Amino acid sequence: MSIFACEGSKGLLQLQVCQQAILFPYCRTPHITISGPGGGSLTPQKSPPSPAPSTSATSVATASGACVTPNSNLNTSSSAVSVSSCTTPSSTTSTRKAQPIPPSDVNRYDRKRTVPRTKDHVFIKPGKKVFEDPPPSSRWEPIAHPEGALYYYDETRRIYTDADLSRPSTLSAIDAFADQVYNDARADPDVEITTKTELVVEDIDESTCGYYFVEQDTRCVFWLERFDAELLFENIRGVKNMGHISNMLLKLSTGEVQLSSDYLLSEILMFVDLTVTITSVTSVAPFEREELEKMLDLVMNIDGSFGEGTLDGKFTHTRCVVARFMSEFIKAKFFNFCGQPGARLDSDQTIYSKGRDHQSLLFIISSLLLFGAPRTNREDLKVIWVDRIINRVLWNQFIGKLNDEWTGLALSATVILNANVAFLAIPSVQDVARLLSYLSVASSIAVVLLVLLLVRQNQKKDCEGAVTLLSRVSQSFFDTEVLAITYSLPYGLLMWA
Repeated sequence: MSIFACEGSKGLLQLQVCQQAILFPYCRTPHITISGPGGGSLTPQKSPPSPAPSTSATSVATASGACVTPNSNLNTSSSAVSVSSCTTPSSTTSTRKAQPIPPSDVNRYDRKRTVPRTKDHVFIKPGKKVFEDPPPSSRWEPIAHPEGALYYYDETRRIYTDADLSRPSTLSAIDAFADQVYNDARADPDVEITTKTELVVEDIDESTCGYYFVEQDTRCVFWLERFDAELLFENIRGVKNMGHISNMLLKLSTGEVQLSSDYLLSEILMFVDLTVTITSVTSVAPFEREELEKMLDLVMNIDGSFGEGTLDGKFTHTRCVVARFMSEFIKAKFFNFCGQPGARLDSDQTIYSKGRDHQSLLFIISSLLLFGAPRTNREDLKVIWVDRIINRVLWNQFIGKLNDEWTGLALSATVILNANVAFLAIPSVQDVARLLSYLSVASSIAVVLLVLLLVRQNQKKDCEGAVTLLSRVSQSFFDTEVLAITYSLPYGLLMWA
């Protein structure tokens, strides 16, 4: 369903759950509070703040950026500083075009970098105890993500990149581009860079680099030019209010994981999703009840299992876990228009104007021939696929129910098939009865074949594959009717058999 951001000891960590999600791969100091069952909390100590030369309030970048209003727990003591203080003069002028990109365009998981398949002899010197690769330059520090990806961080200029800086040409190009972007920001009167502002650079090709700025204190992503926010909405229509957009921006900046009283993960799990899933069959919770219980146990046991310091830099993987969970709940709030007029409160509730529910002639005839099964399946699909958003929990339940039903139908078909074979072995069977028995045999064989095909196809369909399938069928004239008819064929044919 999504890509998660999680904060590392020296950078915002990026995690993936599915391919069509927002990722925010870099950030710095974690601020995580997890409420315990007895009201206690685990609050890591904050790392030393970056030096700030003044006592004025933090200046928030305003050029083409949409910011989440900081809550009272956010530290806004960092003052605005000149861009020149973050920029090291470069003698090389960047020849690459600057392209503003959303965090989801940081293509960490599909870079297609290969390792040469060579067999080299490597010798270790006597007494060698330190095994580290040298950094590409004095500016850039290589950092390994908990998932294994390598990225680089420039602490002086507060820049992150996934580019392969081991190549001298790439290193010089990224350095020159970063300096050019900072120079452009300094020349723009609408942009102010604070001590918490960070720059992310993406190496797109030989002529273009993508970029975006991150303001940590205000949990804001911004650019130096006007940016089409439609790229952030994942095809969700009707997004226009800043308060609604803030949910997606909070999703982008989940790496900071400021779990304040409004976003305590344990409270969300205990008092919202667990309660709602128990009392409602149309809950908008993004996980099943069993999954929520496991998540709650995991979050509650983080403090007790790992001890003090779990979330303050010693255990970066636990912060990734918390951020991954939190990101899914924030994304669900955005999809369901939480806090907006007409918010979705039930999974089968549409928030857009309802269109005319038409039924094609093909669907009406098929429902009659297949004993009403297509109509039942279509009603189930209407609850699962609402406003072009799939409910993963209901989809899994629907496919599980169909697989169980199809397995039983295949077993019944084999029984009918054996009975027909025995019946046809009788020499005195009349021609009409023999013909009907042959039709029953054909229907029984068709049921078994269809069940084998459908079960195998559904085993390959995860939530992402289901979205692709339902999107494709929804664009046709028949909408989900053809899919409902297909899923009803085993039942209908068995009835005819």
